[in-house]
Amino acid sequence: MASGSAVAAAGLATWLVAGLAAGLAAGLAAGLAAWLVAAALLLWAYRRELARLWREPVFGQPILIVESDDWGAGPLTQAGALSRIAEVLQRHRDASGRNPVMSLALVLAVPDGPAIEREGRYCAVALDDARFAPVLGALHAGAAGGVFALQLHGFEHYWPPALMASTDAAVQRWLRGPVPAATEQLPSPLQSRWTDAGALPSGALPAAQIRAAVAAEVEAYTRIVGTPPRLVVPPTFVWTREVEAAWAAAGVQGIVTPGWRYPQRDAQGLPAGDEGPIVNGQRSGELCYVVRTDYFEPARARGASHALEVFGRMAAQGRPCVLENHRDNFIQGTQACEASLRELEALVTGALAQAPAVRFMSTRELERILRARDPQWIVHAWRVRLPFAWQRLRASGRLWKLLRLSGLAAVGSVLVRWAARPAS
Repeated sequence: MASGSAVAAAGLATWLVAGLAAGLAAGLAAGLAAWLVAAALLLWAYRRELARLWREPVFGQPILIVESDDWGAGPLTQAGALSRIAEVLQRHRDASGRNPVMSLALVLAVPDGPAIEREGRYCAVALDDARFAPVLGALHAGAAGGVFALQLHGFEHYWPPALMASTDAAVQRWLRGPVPAATEQLPSPLQSRWTDAGALPSGALPAAQIRAAVAAEVEAYTRIVGTPPRLVVPPTFVWTREVEAAWAAAGVQGIVTPGWRYPQRDAQGLPAGDEGPIVNGQRSGELCYVVRTDYFEPARARGASHALEVFGRMAAQGRPCVLENHRDNFIQGTQACEASLRELEALVTGALAQAPAVRFMSTRELERILRARDPQWIVHAWRVRLPFAWQRLRASGRLWKLLRLSGLAAVGSVLVRWAARPAS
């Protein structure tokens, strides 16, 4: 009897263990299936962002470019500031022997205040006027020395009819003031060239006027600089597809963007109507986009330390570091100019120390590389691209948080370590 009871108990235990094991396996299988479905849904929901991160070109070498806007027609103190900037840049070279290059976006004209006051209509003074000879000379000297690269910003840094129609007394005084005027003194919405911000929200410009204005600024740039513009930086980054079509028809090949296109100013005067995101090398017909990364603005507490931190992140992500800067960092008096020059020196020396393989180039050269997908610069092998794409994913904000919460980040990290190959 005792032995029979033991056998029965053992059988019952075996049955219970088998049942529990089967139930646990079924539960695990169901849990795994549910996780796989949730993971698939998450990846599907973010498929466009994932594809964009993967398709964006990967650079195997760190690249540093400083882009500075608003130079050209304006305060004559620019001439001295440009010469000092050139001196700083000429003191340094990358491992290929190249000087750092500052890509300068040029404004080609400012108001002729006395003529406007006298004639009661808009009149302009262009950069090749004799009064701007010191500024133009400094621009050409820096370009000849290989430390400046010139590109188009706009004939003016505003839409003239919007200013002439403005009821703001300060704007009317600015228009009629002595030559040269500083466009930084205008209200921010009125500094946009490719929208009528005379009233907010701003209104679209007529297509015929856009085409005429683009043709005029391309002709003026070619006359003043000596070569036609191939790259344009839209003032305040407010522009439209109609403007792009006019630029393309006039021979422009590349557009610098912050990663979005803003076609108007909203009721508060802020850039609005976000169209994007836009990534490096993305095309719109014959136009190729170059994306700015962040800021190098010493006058706004974004100096060398900030820019170098950004530079390090971009190198890890296989992205060129294209930093936005403005002339007002260098023309607000001797003390401010010297402070900005020290920060520029610190940025260049810091980049060389942080990444000895760093390469300096102009934005135009970067656009050519992106357009051609040049294999001398851009990595094509997927195993080499993988760690750079993974770093981009880690910087994707909400998507990365969801990947971490779902456990996909942990799985992906293992796969990346297993499959990735280092860049040569």
